[in-house]
Amino acid sequence: MSMLPELKTRRLILRPIEMSDAEAMVALAGKDFEVARWMTSFTWPYEDGAAEAFLKTVVGKDPFETEALFAITLGGVFIGVVAIEPPGDLDDLPNLPTLGYWLGRAFQGHGYASEAVEAALAWAFEAFETDAIAARAFEDNFRSRGLLRKMGFKPYSMTERFSKALDRRVSNVIVRLARTDFDARKEAA
Repeated sequence: MSMLPELKTRRLILRPIEMSDAEAMVALAGKDFEVARWMTSFTWPYEDGAAEAFLKTVVGKDPFETEALFAITLGGVFIGVVAIEPPGDLDDLPNLPTLGYWLGRAFQGHGYASEAVEAALAWAFEAFETDAIAARAFEDNFRSRGLLRKMGFKPYSMTERFSKALDRRVSNVIVRLARTDFDARKEAA
């Protein structure tokens, strides 16, 4: 039984990821270079069984030890993922949970990512009892960086990560969102 709740937004339902989501993950991200290229963890070409192997490490496990992984669904259709990794993913901000997300290309540009990320952040601030959340994005991923800025994240530092899809080290911007900034933005909205 998952310890993760279902999160509902205006248009989306974020539900705990399931083993049965593997096929959709491969179709939307594993087989689309324009999605995979922005992620450090995806091999390219995507290896058969990689999605299942990854999901086995998360599904049914303690989300506060592995990661809290939500399937983003629109009308019951899987369109992407939003994840909150427990503290420890980033050397620069080792005490903070880390946000990550991706959407299938057909679902980008409609505000779904903002909607999903906002819901996941609101949940994570409570669930992890934290006063800040970190994230990182490739330096040239202007869309993702724009979304994070809109949520109230502020630049914190730079790091390099090896991108399997691009087969090289990539500059990443590490950003930090204070709970006070997140709450202030919501109140202003």
